[in-house]
Amino acid sequence: MAQHARASSASTPRSALSSALAWHDSRPRASLGSVRGWAWTGVVAAIFFWMSNPLVIVPGFHLSLDLVVHWTLVAVLVTLPWARLPRVPWPWLVFHAVTYVSLAWTIDPHLTDYTALLYVKITVVALVIAANCEPAVVCWGMGLGATIVVALSAYAYSKQLWGASNAASGGADFTGVGSNENILAYTLSVALAAMLAVLPLGARAAGRSPGRGSSRTVPLAAWVLVVAVIGYGLYRAQSGTGFLTVILLLLVLGTVVAWPAVRSWRRHHLVAGTSALVVAVAAAALLVVGVLGKELSSLSGRAPFWRAAWDSTMEISPLVGSGWGAVWTHPWSMVPLNAVAQDIYDRAGFPLSHGHNFFVDVLPELGLLGVALAVVMLAYALREVVRNGLHSGSRDPVAGRLTLLVLVALLTSGITEPMFTVPLGWWSLALVVALTRQRVLVPRRDAAEGHDGSGPGVAPAPREAVAAPVS
Repeated sequence: MAQHARASSASTPRSALSSALAWHDSRPRASLGSVRGWAWTGVVAAIFFWMSNPLVIVPGFHLSLDLVVHWTLVAVLVTLPWARLPRVPWPWLVFHAVTYVSLAWTIDPHLTDYTALLYVKITVVALVIAANCEPAVVCWGMGLGATIVVALSAYAYSKQLWGASNAASGGADFTGVGSNENILAYTLSVALAAMLAVLPLGARAAGRSPGRGSSRTVPLAAWVLVVAVIGYGLYRAQSGTGFLTVILLLLVLGTVVAWPAVRSWRRHHLVAGTSALVVAVAAAALLVVGVLGKELSSLSGRAPFWRAAWDSTMEISPLVGSGWGAVWTHPWSMVPLNAVAQDIYDRAGFPLSHGHNFFVDVLPELGLLGVALAVVMLAYALREVVRNGLHSGSRDPVAGRLTLLVLVALLTSGITEPMFTVPLGWWSLALVVALTRQRVLVPRRDAAEGHDGSGPGVAPAPREAVAAPVS
């Protein structure tokens, strides 16, 4: 009897915890078609704009990040009765821990501490959005944020604001609010990936979640308008990497659309189709190089710089680098010249402010450990694509397509740009992966109506709309 009493008392806290988790997980995320959903869409759009580091409009990323944090807090407070807590993808926890541990060996503790906190703030903002918004809300928020970027870029260009054009100094004519045509291109590429993820305008919120207003669709004309504005901005940027990213996004989307029919092909047909896809990618590169007059063979001279960064890191600190945020200088972290950066410049024979590559920007600061963690984060994201699926009937196809296409945009742009460390790139990657990890429970419709649908049955039992264990 005593043993039974102890077992009952021990199970009570577990039951209470399970009930609390079930109550939390049954709270719906903001969906399109609801007031809360469109409020969050507006907040995501504003955050996307500020995260793009629009130096022409907001002089300093620290000011943009303050606005991001404040508006995220406002959105949470306004929607507090529906607020949800995020589930965090474990590779991000590990990476943030390593950035703080690097304080033990960094060449500049102050810069490492500042940079580590900066990325924690960006991750927290991404997690809060992922916990409280359905994927389609995020897609539309990113798309509308890109229209703000294009509109303000055109305004700044027409007013001849500083940084809106670098033609007078021999640079690009139209550089956007980030004061650089490549920044404009990769910013809009990420937004284009998000808008393509909701095709065929399945703005039925996040695919399977039956939240209030989720059955409504956004007019096709609105989708076409947003994509057209993004396309115009990409054209004005005239970035070779930007053009290549767009072509690859369209090829990947076409492959996703065709896959249900292609998967039943015979092996020799699959080989022929794969070969055709490889040829298409090669032709896309040739199109960018030849027809559009862009030079990609030496990647604008970056290859020798990458080799110099590798050689320097392997000699100075190959395993753990010289400290997170302590080597490269960026518009969001103006690091002064240091011995490690100078060594890279001497080896390369010319200076660049940073590595201009998805992985090279991590290498001197966190060494091979940091690069390995970046690879793990990408692999984790790809696993989430597989878990959530890409087509109707899968777990969460909008989230799956969003993650896949954003990965394509980040990795392609990351050939010549530091998309892993760019605030917009870091935020986008954390956001799309976290979206796939949020656990949402909804009542079983057949249980509420009876198994034959004729009327009420047993009490509704929860089911998992997006099954994701605590990670």
